[in-house]
Amino acid sequence: MYLDRYVKSPLLTALGLQTIPLLRLAITLFERLKSQTHRLDETVPARTAMIYPESLDASPLVLVCVFGPVLAVTYLLALATWRLYLCPQADIPGPTLAKLTYWYEFYYDVVLGGQYIWKIRALHEQYGPILRINPEEVHIQDADYYDQVYAGSTHKRNKWTFFTNQSGLPQSAFGTPDHNLHRMRRAALNPYFSKAKVRVLQPRIESSLHNLMVRFREFQQSGEAMTVSLAYAALANDIVMEYAFARSENRLLAHDFDPSFKEAGEAGAKLGHFVKQMPWVLTLMKLLPDSAQISLNPVMASYINLNKDVIRHVSEIYAHRGDPDSKYNSQTTIFHAILQGDLPEKEKSPDRLWQDGQVVVIAGTLTTAAALSEITFHLLRQPSELRNLKQELADAAPDPTAPLDTVKLEQLPYLSAIIKEGLRLSSGISTRLQRIATDETLIYTAKTREGIDGKKPTTTEKQYVLRPGIPLSMTGLLIHHSPIYFEDPMTFRPQRWIDDPSLEDHLVPFSRGTRACVGLNLAYAELYATIATVFRQYGSREVRFPQDRGFLELYDTSYKDIEIIGDGVTPLYRPESKGVRITVHAA
Repeated sequence: MYLDRYVKSPLLTALGLQTIPLLRLAITLFERLKSQTHRLDETVPARTAMIYPESLDASPLVLVCVFGPVLAVTYLLALATWRLYLCPQADIPGPTLAKLTYWYEFYYDVVLGGQYIWKIRALHEQYGPILRINPEEVHIQDADYYDQVYAGSTHKRNKWTFFTNQSGLPQSAFGTPDHNLHRMRRAALNPYFSKAKVRVLQPRIESSLHNLMVRFREFQQSGEAMTVSLAYAALANDIVMEYAFARSENRLLAHDFDPSFKEAGEAGAKLGHFVKQMPWVLTLMKLLPDSAQISLNPVMASYINLNKDVIRHVSEIYAHRGDPDSKYNSQTTIFHAILQGDLPEKEKSPDRLWQDGQVVVIAGTLTTAAALSEITFHLLRQPSELRNLKQELADAAPDPTAPLDTVKLEQLPYLSAIIKEGLRLSSGISTRLQRIATDETLIYTAKTREGIDGKKPTTTEKQYVLRPGIPLSMTGLLIHHSPIYFEDPMTFRPQRWIDDPSLEDHLVPFSRGTRACVGLNLAYAELYATIATVFRQYGSREVRFPQDRGFLELYDTSYKDIEIIGDGVTPLYRPESKGVRITVHAA
């Protein structure tokens, strides 16, 4: 491990507080100097007085004042030399300021609010496909290299603590840096999120979809505008709560879809950039009473309440795990499976399990809702795409109210293409994800095309050696929105997936490898079932089928309401956006 392992906090580096060990050394050296000068004092009094004035004979504070600035400057110069010229990443191109300090990233992500993602994109255009974006991290913008960074089970990949610290959930599988410990924790979750298990629990999804259709009919009767983004978030939350705890808060049935839980997830995510730069802030906040946290940051109220709900649910399951007659054991959940599994007992503690629960609930709500909102917006704006979808669904099941098996839905090419396109544009997670190869050296060959004096562009190649321990990252959203991989990338065009199936190699909304999102099968099941259910029963003003209950129409909603303007771990949208809103009309 090299020097940067001890200088991750830009604040501490800037203040020079990490020079304290050096100051202790300085005091020791100074005491030795004092001893030597006292020896000289017996023979050369005048010279001794010059070397060691009596005025400095007193306190360590004086020593700090005298030697502190010198040592601080020396330390910072050594640190700068290391980061620019000597560290394993020294040959990776990038802006000098980014190589020197984390304040560069802090400015774009904290001061400007989640804008580093766009700066990284601009820097790649300037420096090429491989880029140093902070003192330790190397970012690669090359989808063909994705599986090297996010490797499978035969390769060890740690997460970077600089990233995982921001979640405040270090004992969750998501927040576990170590590869082996993560594999053990993840193994307990995997069976419950397998395709087979999701299909067994399909009735829970269908039950929530029934509630969604009830709400559509209510808005159809009232004529009120419906914030379908909140409805989808409530749907996703009800499903994941049922999945995790065998009961939900029935947010779909709340008059306003209870937006507090969505706000809670977004509030927690938005703190990420600040907390990863200064993790001590999160520790400090946890020491404060809830009222103090809320007074400092009002949006934390929703997050704190969500946190309490998850802890309560997990604690109830844990407390009654030995009672087969308990209502908390009437249905099997993720946590029942974990408690009955082979994990060591310390891994089954409520203090650890609620952290997994928090991740499952937040991730299972925000990302799915974003994709559903994206798809609904574009289908209601593009009649030809909606017509193709409705025709495919009508051919597969003429009765729009009859349930459709997920396996059958997954075989419908146009529905599948629409879901892929929605995931590509919404991305779910907007932030970059770091991986550290702990025991292997990776080689990356950067290819750049250059034009010389108007002649045909030439391709140049340069190899970079990426030694073990270097945090490597890629950003799925930047891949999804890149014209290199997707022609006219900001256009909703499902046909592209049918015309070119190889595009799936570049679709990574759930990441890949051993750290891929554990809930991806559940997310896909929700997406297929929801889009099929809504658009089998409803069309648009331009596209209506004989069996439709009615049609949907966008209400005071434009592209600006779904446009991603920044990275808050999950995508950031305009503050004034109210999400995707629709009106529901009778046939």
